Amino acid sequence: MSPTSGREGISMHSQAGSSQSSRHGGRRAISGWSGPFRRVGSNSLGVRLVLVIVFALTASGLIAPHASAATLSAQRETLRQEQYAAANDYKASREYISQLPRANGLAVKSAIASGLASLEVVGDELTAAATQLAFDSVSAKMNAEALRAATVKRSGRQLVVLRDLRVQHQTIVTKALARYRAGLISGTEYRGTSARARAFSTQWSADVASQLGALGRSVASPDLRSLSYVKELETNSGVIPSVSGWVGFPGGCALPSAASTFKPVLPANGPGVATTRQLASKPAVRAANDPATKAVHGQLLRSAANESKLVLTLGQLRAAYVVRVPRLGYGWLSGDDTTARNVLAADAKKILEAGPENMTTLASSHLLMAASTAADWVKLTGLDEVVLVRWLGPQTCLLADRDTFIKSPTNLAAIHNAANFVAAAVFLKNSPAQAAALAKESLVSVQPALRMITTDGGTQEGPGYWTYQSRAIAVLYATMRNAYTTQPIAMPSLSKVSAYAMNSTGPDGRPTPFADALPNELSALMPAWDAYRRKDPTVAAWVAGRFAQKPDAYLMWWWTPQGTLPAKSSAIYPHTGLAVLQLPGSTATLKGGANVLPHSHRDLGTVSFFRRGIQWAVDPGTMPNTTPGYYSADQRLTYWKPGTSAHSTISFTGENQPAGALATVKRVATSAASVDLRQALPGTSTATRTITHGTTSMVIKDVIRANSAKDMTWQWVTDASVSLGHNRAVLRRDGRAITIALSGVPAGSTLSAVRAPDVGPDGKVLTILKLAMPRVDSLDLTARVF
Repeated sequence: MSPTSGREGISMHSQAGSSQSSRHGGRRAISGWSGPFRRVGSNSLGVRLVLVIVFALTASGLIAPHASAATLSAQRETLRQEQYAAANDYKASREYISQLPRANGLAVKSAIASGLASLEVVGDELTAAATQLAFDSVSAKMNAEALRAATVKRSGRQLVVLRDLRVQHQTIVTKALARYRAGLISGTEYRGTSARARAFSTQWSADVASQLGALGRSVASPDLRSLSYVKELETNSGVIPSVSGWVGFPGGCALPSAASTFKPVLPANGPGVATTRQLASKPAVRAANDPATKAVHGQLLRSAANESKLVLTLGQLRAAYVVRVPRLGYGWLSGDDTTARNVLAADAKKILEAGPENMTTLASSHLLMAASTAADWVKLTGLDEVVLVRWLGPQTCLLADRDTFIKSPTNLAAIHNAANFVAAAVFLKNSPAQAAALAKESLVSVQPALRMITTDGGTQEGPGYWTYQSRAIAVLYATMRNAYTTQPIAMPSLSKVSAYAMNSTGPDGRPTPFADALPNELSALMPAWDAYRRKDPTVAAWVAGRFAQKPDAYLMWWWTPQGTLPAKSSAIYPHTGLAVLQLPGSTATLKGGANVLPHSHRDLGTVSFFRRGIQWAVDPGTMPNTTPGYYSADQRLTYWKPGTSAHSTISFTGENQPAGALATVKRVATSAASVDLRQALPGTSTATRTITHGTTSMVIKDVIRANSAKDMTWQWVTDASVSLGHNRAVLRRDGRAITIALSGVPAGSTLSAVRAPDVGPDGKVLTILKLAMPRVDSLDLTARVF
């Protein structure tokens, strides 16, 4: 009988596919399934028995294919069961998402989403199938979808097993190290554990890679090879083979092997982290010929001597350690102060032996970089294994997990990767494969963070985090120059970073804060290293100004002859999202950018105005780090400071700008810039804010067009006192005053001055000047500030 005649049959291909499906998890109808598919009928068991019998008879040759085959309706019923079972596998896989490291959990989540979408497409094809040829095609596709779903479920479960295996591995090695250092086991026994652990980490990492590689594909989920070697690891016996292409880390995760050109080699006859013997000796030479340098040199030596006298608890040491190291280091390297050297060595030993336990990964990275720096400067020995197991082990696992702290375009990634690189250079001298692998992973992983800050010199995270990562980036660059004859990877220039430092600040030398930033001066470390490397006298002049206010060991070592500091120039920083318009003694800024990063405020369109020695528009700053839920997406905007109502911008009344809104900032004239606020004001066809900075005034022009009218608020946040007039306000502070005059004000608008719900970054009371505009669909508002 023809497959397309009245009594339609089922092909052997369809039956084999159904049999294969049963091997991927014993699928059956899902009782009470509430997904997008219809419920299986009550006769499904009978249908399956018929299909099994038909398949057996056909396979034995007792009947010809399709001679007594099931109807298309029966085939549809069976394939629908496969569809339900596959959907159930995806549903069961959701529990693994929250149990895994974030990137792996997202990989499972993505595989579930794409798999369900693909399964629904095949389900629609099944509904539409009307011929045996169409059913054969759908059967093959459904078998593939069933296998894909089974793999997501099994690989997700096995990734959770691997997570637990990693903890077990770390515990075994850490305990063995502690027993060895306590003299409870021999060096031979510990080295055996360490060697097996290194090999085990390669098995483990290869397993993770294979499971992630199978997700979302119609292939069988691979078995776990590392499970076969748990006994050898636990009993410290037998052999655990290493997986080719991986470099193992005891107590950590294996990393992909790297070319030997990535191995950092620091100078054997002197310091190599951040400085060199030659650089460290130069301040004394300059001091002999220059009274000003002599005074600062003496000041830094006295600071080192005073620091040496401080006896700190572990907690106090951890809190002060990052700034303590260069102070003591200057005394030792540039003043031959042996007491400072001894304190450097003792502190580093104390920090490293205490381990990073009970600390955040960020805090541990800060300490790891500082301790690695000190260990290089005093040539501290005997702690390589401690650092490898207790410090670098967890760091390699952050790299293996593709943690956002490590690989994202943020200041956190700059700090973590710089610390990893410096530690690899200092503590893995005798482990070239490990040193090369960790150095390469660190240098590759830091690139997004470097691109963030070097694209236009600023960062979307704000000037506070520009400074926060400055030490890490500057030390990384300086150390790489000493560690490699030929750089194994291109590192972006810091020249734009220096230009940002010189031109983004106001007449008081402070940047206009945005995001989670305070009105603090920018760090001189990145520009100092850039000035030294490029021998740029203008950048050196800017650095010299900062150095005069706050002498620093690194600035003393990275000295270059200074020229004349140029006048500040106006600039647009499109990647950062900031326009800075400069005049002698006056600075105006306009904020664009993106509301996407964890430290972002909903502040698109915010303006600032510094004139007559006063910043008249005040950014509210950030909440204390201890504020509950401040960095949580769910709770952050329950606080006033990160919200739109805390900034000098224009908004829909009572609404925050949308998360993820973008606002392009551009220069429109020599002294003018504009920002496109359409995404910040959804539903508008035109939403342009333009500022023009002149010698007598700053003008803010808002042009808005919308299809429907909404209440809008124009506002200015200040710590000055405010007196109101008709569509104007006078701001007074410290014996000076400015006037804000508004024109184009819609009928029915109300101008008011209200106390802000929180204080400014310096604790001063803030006042919000508000223009409430009801039912606006067309606006041409001008604010002249003079």
